[in-house]
Amino acid sequence: MKIVHFVIVHVRRIVLSVFCLSFLAGVETVLASPYLYDMGTRNSDVWEGFERVTQNTLYSEESGFGWKSEDGLKATRDVLRKGEGKGKKSEDPPILTNAITEDQVIGTEENSFLVKLPAGDYQVLLICGRTSGYRSQILDFDVRVGSETRRVQIEGRNYFVPLEFTTHHDGKQAFEVKFSPRNLFQVNAILLWPTSERVQVNEEILEPLKQWICLMSPDEWAKWTEISSPLEEPPSLSESDQRRGFVTYTRPYVEPIYPHTAPKADELNPELRAFASPGEYEPLTVAVYPLRNFASIQVRVSDLGPISTKNIDVRHVRYMRARPERERRYLWSWVPDVLEHFDSVPLKKAQSERFWLTVRVPENTPPGNYSGTITLSRDEQAEIVVPVSFRVLPIRLQEDPSKIFGIYYHHSLDQVHRAPEEVSKAYYRRRAELETLDMVNHGIRNVICRIPCPPADAEGKFEIDWAYMEDVIALWKKRDFGGPIVVKVDSEAVYQKYMGKFPGTHLIGVRDPVPEFETEITAMIRAIEAGRKERGFPEFIYYPYDEPNVHPEAIAYLEKALRGCKAAGVRTYVTGDSGLDQFKSLLPLVDVWCSQTFTPNRETVLADGKARGVEYWCYPNPISVANDHTPTSGARMTFGFGFWRSGFRALVPWTYSADTADPFNYLDGDIMDILNRHEPDGTPIPVALWECFREGYDDCRYIYTLEQKIAEAKRSDQKDVRMRAEEAQAELDYVWNEIQVQPKYKYTGLWPSGSYDLYRWIIARQIIRLDEALK
Repeated sequence: MKIVHFVIVHVRRIVLSVFCLSFLAGVETVLASPYLYDMGTRNSDVWEGFERVTQNTLYSEESGFGWKSEDGLKATRDVLRKGEGKGKKSEDPPILTNAITEDQVIGTEENSFLVKLPAGDYQVLLICGRTSGYRSQILDFDVRVGSETRRVQIEGRNYFVPLEFTTHHDGKQAFEVKFSPRNLFQVNAILLWPTSERVQVNEEILEPLKQWICLMSPDEWAKWTEISSPLEEPPSLSESDQRRGFVTYTRPYVEPIYPHTAPKADELNPELRAFASPGEYEPLTVAVYPLRNFASIQVRVSDLGPISTKNIDVRHVRYMRARPERERRYLWSWVPDVLEHFDSVPLKKAQSERFWLTVRVPENTPPGNYSGTITLSRDEQAEIVVPVSFRVLPIRLQEDPSKIFGIYYHHSLDQVHRAPEEVSKAYYRRRAELETLDMVNHGIRNVICRIPCPPADAEGKFEIDWAYMEDVIALWKKRDFGGPIVVKVDSEAVYQKYMGKFPGTHLIGVRDPVPEFETEITAMIRAIEAGRKERGFPEFIYYPYDEPNVHPEAIAYLEKALRGCKAAGVRTYVTGDSGLDQFKSLLPLVDVWCSQTFTPNRETVLADGKARGVEYWCYPNPISVANDHTPTSGARMTFGFGFWRSGFRALVPWTYSADTADPFNYLDGDIMDILNRHEPDGTPIPVALWECFREGYDDCRYIYTLEQKIAEAKRSDQKDVRMRAEEAQAELDYVWNEIQVQPKYKYTGLWPSGSYDLYRWIIARQIIRLDEALK
């Protein structure tokens, strides 16, 4: 089931005021018969015009509404407002609740909410979600309204889902909204109204309510300003284009297309061309520019020769409200981001919509030039057929064993071990399987882990959660991930044990730890290492603290933590710039430096690696976190040609997925959500940046494959083969020299958007020629 997230217009405070006043004046005089129920406790607030419903509100003919049974019901309230309830703990909670979202009725048994209604056609809206409860417990239940049943799965907190139904009621018995929980259901509000009153109810009740639930409160929203861009002017279009009402165009997928984007003349009426090797994924994109509004557009794709449509994933590029930077507040713009499945997409005049197709070339696909089509039709009438030419290359891409493509990951198996019941455990197990498979399909075969190990008990023993680690490593092996495994150890808890409080964020405010801190770190690592070796796990590299500050007390903390690790005979990992003067004392204690960008430079990295065996890894925040979700060109360069040129061993971006509250609202909370989204059942939904990571990874595979072919050809006893190797090396050197080397690749100093595939083709052509020569 797909949950629809509403596109909310900018509703100003006056709209909500009119809405509230209509209730204060008396609902009966405005709307004859909406039935409005706010679920919660006896003491919680009630939205104006709604009836209070608690777990004790049972149905009767006299009241005309209520629960069928009290069995398994309870009501909770969790206020998130500045200066009230949990809001006191944080000046700015992730969301600000209202009378609807602050509370709910929870049920663990099947139950129904009943309403006495006259016969007729009705619209029904349910608001389901929560602000409290276990973060690791999902909501999983069915809702039945009339003849329609929908499954609801809601993960996390501070996230609310509106569910709309249209139904007919015969009036012979009470109208029923039936809840069937797999673990539990939660409902915040139920609204019913005659279909004939849809327009008035929508304007006066639903839009203000949906805005608050799907975006934010009107007061908060009034503080935000859109960074808008003027609509671009399209070129002159033919009479047939005008009659059809839309045109198609394309541009390289690393170049974002925005709502205001208009096609250029040379982009119209495209023929899509691409090439790939067996086993490779390759994107194709096509955009639609509508000349007027249409209810929907449909997209159909044909086979590409032997590549059937089941190997072609068709998605729509969804525009999201995003901040200019991750922590920036009160500014936003529409950006192309989420790649979602769809049935049809409505078209708005002069607003471009892009469709993203990912072709997976099966391993057994024979080389050749194949053709197919993409057909776009609006309202099941006028259509455009876009031809596709797709070449399958006679190449088997190789992996560079010296490189690591990894990622930071909030492991879903963490939630399995924290979840309070089996339904949630099963959900997170499945999600971990799907996410790990998705990583493999994007070239990722390493993740940064944590190891659950609290400080020693009174007897000096460590209770290590090996059951969790065994699950992690089993999944690691199943997907053929490679080591070593960087594991985060809880040095903070050891510090608290001896110093009386946790160290501050980035070690701000930390004090120089007592000697016992270092001693216990050594004992902890030795205990972990003993268990690791006993279980035959890959090498662990130990990671005592993330992104430390550089003031003297923080350096003292790190020195003791790292010395404690080294005394246990292990390798260590630090996130920081090794070139900072403040880190000089740490240099003998660090085996892996992981920096936000490609610093230090290639020469320093290679020299340090040769002299001391130090490795340099990169977590490229400029293209994974510190942006507005649009540096797609920089993402491909970072993961591909830039990584090749850097001399670094590993790329480990932060992070596979992170949500603040509503995973489809990037404006709530202190920080913006990161990378991939999820279907309600946990299935990953990619974003454009994630797909460009994979394309960079493929660039590296083409490069490495050519390097191996060149080395093989240079060893040939045939002069013409060796000469072909020199030609190929010259071409590869040309590509190398075309890279404008930078510490970070984001928006500037990049190739033109069409150049990436050109350079990849130069490399692929040389692989093919060397294969022919070697044969």
